[in-house]
Amino acid sequence: MTMKTAFAPAERATAEEISRQYEKLAQLPFVRDFLDAVPNMSVVLNTQRQIVFANRAFTRFLGIDNAAELLGRNQCEAFGCLYKDILGQRPGEAVGCIRSGLTEGGCGTTVFCQTCGAVISILNSQKLRTLDIQECRMLCAGEGGDHNALDLRVWSRPIDVDGDGFTVFSVVDISDEKRRKALERIFFHDVLNTASGVQGLADLLVEEGLPEEEVHELSWMISDTVEQLIEEINAQRILSAAESGDLEVAAEPLHSLELLARVVRQFHASSYAKGKFLRINADAEAFDFQSDPVLLRRVLINLVKNALEAVPEGGLVTLDCRTEGDHIAFTVHDALVMPPEVQMQLFTRSFSTKGTGRGLGTYSIKLITEKYLHGKASFVSNAESGTVFTMRYPRSIQSSAGMDGK
Repeated sequence: MTMKTAFAPAERATAEEISRQYEKLAQLPFVRDFLDAVPNMSVVLNTQRQIVFANRAFTRFLGIDNAAELLGRNQCEAFGCLYKDILGQRPGEAVGCIRSGLTEGGCGTTVFCQTCGAVISILNSQKLRTLDIQECRMLCAGEGGDHNALDLRVWSRPIDVDGDGFTVFSVVDISDEKRRKALERIFFHDVLNTASGVQGLADLLVEEGLPEEEVHELSWMISDTVEQLIEEINAQRILSAAESGDLEVAAEPLHSLELLARVVRQFHASSYAKGKFLRINADAEAFDFQSDPVLLRRVLINLVKNALEAVPEGGLVTLDCRTEGDHIAFTVHDALVMPPEVQMQLFTRSFSTKGTGRGLGTYSIKLITEKYLHGKASFVSNAESGTVFTMRYPRSIQSSAGMDGK
């Protein structure tokens, strides 16, 4: 029976066929030495996109350091060991992609796979019989239920071995490159623009003959803009600490409407809000709770910034909050509907609809919310509701060990 798929073919070769293909490659002179000499993770795939051979860099990445030695010691025992961990699996399954277990067909067959650079690269190479290079963003299962975000560049090249078609699939981690580009964009764009705003206001302030009221107003505007500049710098400090696991949580008593009002003030003189409307829902619930104000405000600011960038001039972004028993919820709403391909990749590091060097916003939102504030990040985006991001948190969280909430 043909298995269902939302993208790539789901059918697989049998274990016997995988074993035959492995033996065929293993008997080629120097094939293992050549692959092991490649510093990048590399595997050989059959036409069903299943792994039939892997180099040492790949097995080390998976924690199977002695795979090559096992294969040379006892073929029957070794094949069973390696097959269990690698052979016959598809790349996403081997590295633990959280999408690969969503369907019976596995890696390549879910709706999320339609935008996966790894699957696209393999299919293009098989179809066009040429080298294909793509970038891939993958969420993999980690310890304690956490997800590890991988930014990868992948190469797929077809080869033929005595009538059997294979694909050499190589991977390199480009997370540092992606993060560097995002940081460059922030410091060379956002921070520079904000600093230019401070300079412009300061130039006005030094003009002679300004009425006292204007001097007072300009002084407040400079203060607000400098606060925004500090927020932009702190945002990257927070993200770096969050990814390294060094982020401290300093919980303190908060009030829901005061928090939202401060977020709105953050965009008072911001270019993101120019010609657009940012409001707090008139029915937003007033309540006290305990959380980290800096981290929670960073989450909400990122959500609002994304929404303001998305809506056209004259568009409205609405903030809301409510209690849900022992939990609380904050929402950010706009009337636009995100395309399906965007929805499928939200919360993935380095994914962005805004061009090269973007994409840390929604990823940091989920990371901070779920790993440090013990909450849950979710969204809906459809014609009826528009786009609504919801952040749910416990009504009270505690500071990290050694923190006093100050």
